[in-house]
Amino acid sequence: MFATPLAVSKYIDNDPYSYHQQRRKVVAVYLLALVAMIVIFGWLLSEQYKQEIIDAESRIIARANVVNEWAEGVFAQSGQALFGLTELIGMQGMPDANNSFMLQRTLDNLTVFVPLVDEIAILDPDGQVLLATQRGNRNGYINIGKTAFFNAFKQNGQRELMTPLYWSESEQQYYLYHGRRLESPTGEFAGVVLASITPRVFANALQQMHVYEGESIALVDSDSKLIARHPAPPEPLPIGMNITSSRASQKRARELARGEFAWSLTAVSPIDGQERLFRIQRVSDYPMLVVVGVNFRQTLAAWRQRAWILTLVMAVIALLGAWGARHYLNRLLLSYQLRQRIEEREQARAEAQVAAAAFETHLGILITDPQGIILRVNATYTRITGYREADLVGKYFRMFSSGLHSDAFYRRLWKRVMDTGHWEGELWSQRKNGEMFPEWLTISAVYSDDKTLTHYVATLNDISERKAAEQEIHQLAFYDPLTGLANRRLFIDRMGNALKELCRRQRCGALILIDIDNFKQINDTLGHYTGDQLLQGLARRMQQMLRDTDTLARLGADEFAVLIEGVDSCPEKTAQLAEKIAYKLLATLNEPIVVGEEHLRVSGSIGITVMENNEHSVDDYLQQVDMALFQAKISGRHRVCFFAPSMQTALLAHVKLESDVRLAQVEQQWQLHYQPQVNHHGTITSVEALLRWQHPERGLVSPGEFIPLLESTGLINDVGEWVLENACYQLARWSQQPLLSQLTISVNISPLQFRDEHFLERVQGVFTRTQAPLDRLKLEVTETLFVEARDDARDKMLALKAQGVRFSLDDFGTGYSSLAYLAHLPLDQLKIDQSFVHQVLDSPANAAIVESTIALAKSLNLEVIAEGVETNAQQTWLWAHGCHAYQGFLFGRSSTAEAIEQRLSRH
Repeated sequence: MFATPLAVSKYIDNDPYSYHQQRRKVVAVYLLALVAMIVIFGWLLSEQYKQEIIDAESRIIARANVVNEWAEGVFAQSGQALFGLTELIGMQGMPDANNSFMLQRTLDNLTVFVPLVDEIAILDPDGQVLLATQRGNRNGYINIGKTAFFNAFKQNGQRELMTPLYWSESEQQYYLYHGRRLESPTGEFAGVVLASITPRVFANALQQMHVYEGESIALVDSDSKLIARHPAPPEPLPIGMNITSSRASQKRARELARGEFAWSLTAVSPIDGQERLFRIQRVSDYPMLVVVGVNFRQTLAAWRQRAWILTLVMAVIALLGAWGARHYLNRLLLSYQLRQRIEEREQARAEAQVAAAAFETHLGILITDPQGIILRVNATYTRITGYREADLVGKYFRMFSSGLHSDAFYRRLWKRVMDTGHWEGELWSQRKNGEMFPEWLTISAVYSDDKTLTHYVATLNDISERKAAEQEIHQLAFYDPLTGLANRRLFIDRMGNALKELCRRQRCGALILIDIDNFKQINDTLGHYTGDQLLQGLARRMQQMLRDTDTLARLGADEFAVLIEGVDSCPEKTAQLAEKIAYKLLATLNEPIVVGEEHLRVSGSIGITVMENNEHSVDDYLQQVDMALFQAKISGRHRVCFFAPSMQTALLAHVKLESDVRLAQVEQQWQLHYQPQVNHHGTITSVEALLRWQHPERGLVSPGEFIPLLESTGLINDVGEWVLENACYQLARWSQQPLLSQLTISVNISPLQFRDEHFLERVQGVFTRTQAPLDRLKLEVTETLFVEARDDARDKMLALKAQGVRFSLDDFGTGYSSLAYLAHLPLDQLKIDQSFVHQVLDSPANAAIVESTIALAKSLNLEVIAEGVETNAQQTWLWAHGCHAYQGFLFGRSSTAEAIEQRLSRH
C-alpha cells in the first residue's frame, strides 16, 4: 500500500530522519482517522441494535398484556360461575332428595351460559361426586378426595384453587381444574365445587388472533406443559408436552422464586428451533404463563442490512484514505529523491573544496610515491619542519630522521605499514635548523582499485607543547608547587616502593616526620609571604643535608617528611642512621635564616619510625611516625622521638575511651553523686554535685580520664546540661522536705559550656523545666574562664545572678589568679584548692598562700571554703585562720542522693 522502506532508503540515506518522520506522521494520521471512523460506525450500529431490541420487546410486551388479560377473563368467568354456585348451595344446602333436581338444572345452565367451562361437579367432604353436569362422567371424579388438590381445600382451608394441566385417566385427556371450597353454616368444610376447563378453549381463542411473521403466542402451565400455541407448528405437538428449554426453565424457576410476574429472555425455541426473544408473564395468581416470542433473526433483519451498508461504506472510505496516503507518500518520496540528487551534486562539489582545504589543515601532510620519494607537502608541514616545498619534493622521506631511533625501529615501522597499510605513533624528528622535536606521525598506504600501491600519505602533528604540558601536569601532580619537593602523593608512592624493596632484599628503611614549631605565629605576625619564603629556605637547607637517594617531601603547611631507603638489614643500624640525620636536620632548622629584612630562628619537632618489615602498610608507618612526632611535641618540642609500641597502645586506649564516652552519652551511663560541705560545727550546709561514669565493663571511671574527653569532643555541653538539670530536679525535691529544704547544691560549669553562645538559653530551659529554688543553687567556675572574653563571662554571670543564682570560684590559686577580675566579677565564694590544703601543715609557703587567700576573701566580702580536708589537724588549722567551711574525705566521700538523705535523717 505504501512505499517500501528499501525503495526509500536507496535515496535518503543521508537524510533518513526527516522522511521517515513524515512517513510516520502520515501513517499515524491515517490510522487515527480509521480508528475514529470504526469507533463512530460501531457506536451507531450498537445504538441501532439496542433500539431494534427495545422496539421488538415493546411489541411482544403489548401482545403478552393482551393475551394475559384475555386469559384472566376466562378464569374470571369460571371463578364467577363457581362463586354463584357456592352461594346457591350455601342458601339451599348440599344436594339431597329435595333440591337435587334444581341444582342439576343450575349446573347444566352454567355449562350452557359459560361455554369455556367443560364440566361442573359438586363433591362431598370425602371427595365423592354428589352432582355433576349431564355430559360429565362421574367416574372421572372417583378418588379425587385423595389428591393434593382436594386436600388443599379440606385440610389447608384453601378458598379457591386452580391446577396446572391435569391428566384424566377416565377421559384420557388434559384438564385445568378450577375449584372452590364449600362450608357449612357453622364454617366447617362441606365439600368442593369443581369446574374443568379443556385446553382446546384456549387453542380456539388463540387461533382467532392475528400474528406477525416470526411471532408466536403460547400458553403453558406452571410446570412448562404446553396448553396452546399459535401459530401451530409444522408438526402438531401433543397437549401437555414440556416445551421449555433448559435455559428458559432455569430462568423461569429463578423468576418464579423471586415472585416476578413478567420477564424477558432470548433463547432457542424447542418447538421450531428458532432463536427468539421471549416475553413471559404470569396470568395473575393462576398456574398459567403467557409466552410471546418473536424471531430474533427477522427482528434484526433491517439492522443487519444497515450494518452491511455501513461496513461497505467504511471499507470504501478506508481504501480511499489508504490510496490518498500512498499517493502523498509517493510524491514525498519523489521530492526527497530530487533533493537528494541535488544534494549529492552539491556534496561532491563541497568534498572537492573540503579536500583542498583539508590539505591545508593544521596537520602537516606529506605525500610520497611507492618508493618514498616526496611528491607534495602542505604549508603546515613546511612551517613545522622549516623546509620549503622546493627543498622537499624529489627527496626521500627518511631525510627527517633524528638519529634518536634505531634502524630496527624503522624496519618495524615500515613492516607494519606494508602488513596493515597503516602506522601511527610518537617519535622524534629534526627540523631544518637541526632542532629535535617530538611529533605524532601517521603513515597510511594508498592502493588503487586493483590493489596496487600508489602513494604513501603521512600526517605530522607537532606535540612539543603537549609534552611540555604533560611535564607541567606531572610536576603539579607529584611535587609541591611552593618548595619543589615531592608532595604527599609521590612520597606515599615511594614509600610503597620502599616496602616492596624491603620484601625483596630485606633492607630496612626509616621514616622521619618534621614539624616546624610555632610556625602559625610567623604567618600571623609577619604574613604568609614571609612564611612561604621561610619554608622555601628551610626546604633548601634540609635538601642539602640529605643523600641523593633520600626523599624529602612537604606533606602539609609546616610538615616535612624524609624517606630513607635501603639502609641495612639491621634495624638497629638503620635507627642509628635515622637518628643521626634527624639531629642534623634539627640543628639545621635551629640556625638563623634571613627572610627579607628579618632574621628568623625556628625550631622543629621530629618523629622517627623504622620500616623493618612489610607486615605494616604505608598508612601504618605514617601513623607510627605521626605518633612519634606527637610525643616529641607534647614532651616540650625541639626534640627527636622514636616510635614505640606503647604509644600505639596508649592511642588505641584513648580512641576506645573516646568511643565509650560517646556511647555513654547515648545510653545515659552517667550518675550524679553528692559530696557534703559542712560548717565548723560539722553540720552539712550544702553538697557539691559530682559527675560519675558507671562503665559496663570498667566500673566507675575517674573523672580525670573522661572530663577532658568530654571537652575535646564537644559533648561537655550536653553532659553538663544533664548534670545541671538533674541537680536542679534534686534541689526541687529537697525543697519539699523540711530536713533538706535549706541545702544548697553546687554544680561545676566547664569554661567551654560558659563560652557556648547558647549557654544562657540552655540554663534557662533547665530552670523552666525543673522549677528549682535558684537562691540555693551555686555554680562553680574556674579561673581559666576569665582568660579570654572576660566581659562576656561577666555579662552571663550577671544575667544568672539576677535570677538568684550564686557563683563560687573553684581551684583558686592554681590558675591565672588576678585581683583585677576578682574585684569586678559577681562572685559569692572562693574555694581553696586541695593541693594547698594538703600541705598547710608541712609547707610554710602553702600555708601562707592559704592564709592570704582567706584574708583576701574576707576583704572582698566573699565566703571561703577549703576542699580536700582529710584530717582533723588540717581542719583545726583552717578554723584557727578564719576558714569555717570545709569539704573533703574527713566529712564524707561523694555518695548518692539517697545516702545524703539517710545521713541527715540520722542526725
